[in-house]
Amino acid sequence: MPATVIAIPTFRRPQQLRYLLEAIARLDGLDDVLLLVADNDAGGEGAAVAGEMAPDLPIPVEVIRVPEPGLCHVRNAIVAHALAIPTMRRLAMIDDDEWPEPQWLAALTAVQQRTGAAVVAGPVTPVFTEGAPDWAEQTLVFRSEQRPEGPAEMLYASNNLLVTRIALEALGAPWFDPAFNRSGGEDLDFLTRLKAIGFGFGWAPGARVSEWVGAERARKAWVLRRMWRIGVTDTLVACRQRPGVFGRFSLAVRSFALLGLRTAALPALAWRRDRLDLAGQWVKAVARLYALAGGSDAIYAAPAALNSSRRGSS
Repeated sequence: MPATVIAIPTFRRPQQLRYLLEAIARLDGLDDVLLLVADNDAGGEGAAVAGEMAPDLPIPVEVIRVPEPGLCHVRNAIVAHALAIPTMRRLAMIDDDEWPEPQWLAALTAVQQRTGAAVVAGPVTPVFTEGAPDWAEQTLVFRSEQRPEGPAEMLYASNNLLVTRIALEALGAPWFDPAFNRSGGEDLDFLTRLKAIGFGFGWAPGARVSEWVGAERARKAWVLRRMWRIGVTDTLVACRQRPGVFGRFSLAVRSFALLGLRTAALPALAWRRDRLDLAGQWVKAVARLYALAGGSDAIYAAPAALNSSRRGSS
């Protein structure tokens, strides 16, 4: 019976899923590992790919179908299925538009065991399609996060993540709140709640994952839209952790202060090479106030968006 489950949520990306499964077959340290593919598409393209490739993979494969649309539902189904395996001690999550380096799982596991962290993450490197503009590789939204190995104060995304069983059991269902199903930010909410109940985080720089970035995302309008979404969802998560009038007031004070700082930096757009990042931070600051005023961000009208949640700095 497996001690580690590698889980993949998938939705209408059969070719990318195939590429990912081929990469998983080349992983180091696959003893006591189970692969779990959760297909969120009624057509079952992902389930068909996983079933076709399963006999040739070096680890057992289980496929589940999740009829409820949305990434929160499919992630919750993954966690519930993994916890039903009595020997499961660690759940490693990776998205269907990514692929890991051979040492990925071993690096996550080693840092978890060495630090005792309940949750460990690693870097995600974007791989752009041919013809992507030069600025795309430098902008903050796509920049791969760099941190030293060891304990981490906070983590932000679930597209390259290892979570221990004890943390999942302590948090309880729903692990990923369906309130974020259409806005995104469910991974930040998940990690914030884990931290709030006392679980520690770790960073494994050797657990490297690459992510496809299509032409539709290598656009300035898309980057600014992503920064808006981050501002909204960050604030919605923060409001849950600081309920009440005083909590909302403190968030408003901080948000107005950030907007003032970002506005003061706008004249630098005329000469700074990182002008897109400056503009994005201003958009993010405005989005914080929009969320505090009661706005939401239903950017995902359907479960098609299973992209990772890349972060912009505060």
